[in-house]
Amino acid sequence: MQKRLLAMLLAALMLTPAMTACGGGEGTETTADPADTAAEETQPEETEIRDDLPDDLKFTGETFTILSREDLQWENEMITPELSGDIVNDAIYNREITVEERLDVAIDAFKTPGIWGNENAFNDKIRTAVQAGDASYQLVAGYAYFITALATEGLFTNLLTVPYLNFDKPWWNSNLRDELTLYDQLYFAGGDLSYTMISSMFCTFLNKDMMDKHSVEDLYSVVNEGRWTYDYQYALAESISVDVDGNGTMDQNDEYGLVIPIGNASDCFFAAYDQPLTAKDGDGNVVLRMGDAKAIEIAERMMSFYNKTNPGVFAEKELSQEDKTWFAPFKEGRALLNVTTMNYAVEELREVDFEYGILPMAKYDEAQEKYQTLSQDAYSLFCVPLTAGNNELVGGVTEAMAYESWKSVTPAYFEVAMKAKYSRDEASAQMLDLIRDGAMFNFGFVNSSSCNNMMHIMRNVAEGTQGYASLYASREQSYQTALDKLVQAYKDMQP
Repeated sequence: MQKRLLAMLLAALMLTPAMTACGGGEGTETTADPADTAAEETQPEETEIRDDLPDDLKFTGETFTILSREDLQWENEMITPELSGDIVNDAIYNREITVEERLDVAIDAFKTPGIWGNENAFNDKIRTAVQAGDASYQLVAGYAYFITALATEGLFTNLLTVPYLNFDKPWWNSNLRDELTLYDQLYFAGGDLSYTMISSMFCTFLNKDMMDKHSVEDLYSVVNEGRWTYDYQYALAESISVDVDGNGTMDQNDEYGLVIPIGNASDCFFAAYDQPLTAKDGDGNVVLRMGDAKAIEIAERMMSFYNKTNPGVFAEKELSQEDKTWFAPFKEGRALLNVTTMNYAVEELREVDFEYGILPMAKYDEAQEKYQTLSQDAYSLFCVPLTAGNNELVGGVTEAMAYESWKSVTPAYFEVAMKAKYSRDEASAQMLDLIRDGAMFNFGFVNSSSCNNMMHIMRNVAEGTQGYASLYASREQSYQTALDKLVQAYKDMQP
């Protein structure tokens, strides 16, 4: 209720200057109030696509509580306490107000530590609540990599049975739905409701000033023509290698065609090059695909960036948040391209003095149907505790929040990431749509924590001394055993 009153008060304050201006006499100059202009610019355009919730759906003041993480960018992902002037924060704030008023519901969040190192304590809160029959949480926004480890413990509601959830709508990722649905069971969903799923997507940042300096052809056109591939990117990187300080050694102070860190970014190659870790066979069984000839070729292509044979590639191991030398050349304006997650723009590029753009991840080759990417595994996945209570409430509020996220929060985030109005920058909007629409999810990717961390094999190759083929051969049986155990558990739980 306090949030609603505050939002109404702020709206009234924003209208006051305009009303005063209208009362001016002849010759009075009327100017637009900056607050009005800012509010108008951040409003989403009307869309014909709407959710399917009944117009009269109301919950007479019931409380809807989300268990979420209190750490870093996830702290205010679900609800935020106040308007701050930050357009993403304010879009999240207004999302809550809109849904509360629409459905006559009170939305709350229980925030607790839940990032790397606290994942077990977070998951234990869910176990404890369900085992005690506690209906405190109607929705969980959990660490994607770790929350899926709870899938077979009987803690969650099958989302396919929750009313009002429509995973065919654009605010849900249908590829994720298809991959995680096994034996008529779906326990996790994702999409625009988690803006960190968007911000965690790998992409390729472009220094437009460097593109002009080195007379590089328009890379947006290269993307649109389907020519943005591994071979093109490799050759382009190779063409830009300048020993700026003249010390005879290519280091962080020099100029490069491509910056691509060793570590988390190594995860992205399988998705970008359209190679799943697992796939469903003709009978619906999940089988390993990590031993495919293409998987081995992808690992070799990854190592061509990391083995220092290409002088235009700066590839250093990701270190701590304090020591960020691994992306220094790009941030300091001495690299054309940088492969990392989209949130890099928000965290690191706000104050740079060069113009940048965003491209999708390069394709394996021109025959690949579309540009694809991976969301780095810390984004939020959503699940419903078995003890959540009123499933009408759960489905209605969750669907309404996802819809409002798609309509306002995602465009607001894109605006921050690009430092330009999303809907008015045609080239940037097109690239961002390609990235978002090409998000690839795979049963093996998402369930990696239950399968001996199979997703991290590319990191292990990049950081170690053993080649992919031999490393996979040594681990294949352990991956297969873990996968079989997980799939059998789904079989045993099927309705």
